[in-house]
Amino acid sequence: MFIEIERDLLHDGLSKSVPITEKKSTLPILSHVLFNAHDSTLQLTATDLSVGLRLIYDCNVNESGMLAIPGKKLSEIIRELPPGRVSMQSSDTGRIKILSGNSQFELAGMDASDYPAFSGMEAVETGSIQAEKLLYMIDKTLFASSNDESRFNLNGVLFEQNEQVIRLVATDGHRLALIDEDLGMSVPSRVLAPKRGLLELRRMLESVEGPIELGFEQKNMCIKSERFVMTIRLIDGDYPDYRKVIPEASEKKLKSDRIKLLQTLRRVAILTSERNKGVDVIINSGKIEITAVHPDLGAARDELEVEYEGDPFALLINVGYFIESLSAVDTDNISLEFHREGAPVVIKPEPEKTYFNLVMPMRR
Repeated sequence: MFIEIERDLLHDGLSKSVPITEKKSTLPILSHVLFNAHDSTLQLTATDLSVGLRLIYDCNVNESGMLAIPGKKLSEIIRELPPGRVSMQSSDTGRIKILSGNSQFELAGMDASDYPAFSGMEAVETGSIQAEKLLYMIDKTLFASSNDESRFNLNGVLFEQNEQVIRLVATDGHRLALIDEDLGMSVPSRVLAPKRGLLELRRMLESVEGPIELGFEQKNMCIKSERFVMTIRLIDGDYPDYRKVIPEASEKKLKSDRIKLLQTLRRVAILTSERNKGVDVIINSGKIEITAVHPDLGAARDELEVEYEGDPFALLINVGYFIESLSAVDTDNISLEFHREGAPVVIKPEPEKTYFNLVMPMRR
């Protein structure tokens, strides 16, 4: 293999592919990126056997070939090179020379035939959707999924068909985020995509404009664009019946400036502890009062004028979850709906949109 490619293009490809490589695997080749050069095209492939990514770039191919190259170390080299053309040439012994200006490097590669097979999912039926809309839906839900890998069925986002729209739902058992959008396509009745895969997909979608192809098969989710193909292995597990925790509409409704409420919560959160993120929230006519007590450092109290006419209401809530839920809303104003004691707080954009969040109160 002998190629010439712009440093910025190669750096872009490695910055997207290297995070997917598996650094701690018992299979050393999973820490490598597969280079495949042919017909004026360079394909970069990375996988950890759960998430797979193939990127396509234009380059000068003087000699076709394939080689698996250590991803992290190559990325470090390319990152430090100045803008300009980089040449890469492999030898019969499986080593790769990297040349740029006066800089020269040599890395030991691995045989491309040992690299795990990557399926481009050519046989998967896909539908066309706008990349921006899928990114929007992921941003509105992914934060609420669990970080506890032992609870694998909560460690992702549920995709399901809900009449004429596609619904995404995420929950970690303490909070929930839901969005409905008409994507102009359908999905299997219920599929569960893992959090890590969606984080990598989100990173890819940030730099994509226009339509992409989305499809599902029995075990994988597939996303295609002109310049990349990504596969994400789906979670094989039952998702809890989230509908049971969504309360009916309530007359106890508070309206507030979202940014001012966020600022108030962040100030009070300073005096919460690592072990206990609970803050007391007291709602009275026209105002909300938030207090926190740190067992060793002291206490904080703040209040904010809001729109609320009703009976006083009090609850203990995880301030971190509350802040994250408010941060996921993209309107200037929000509404909070309160129900009976122990029921979740429903957080909605104001005016209402196709999504909402809810946070379960803490026990005293």
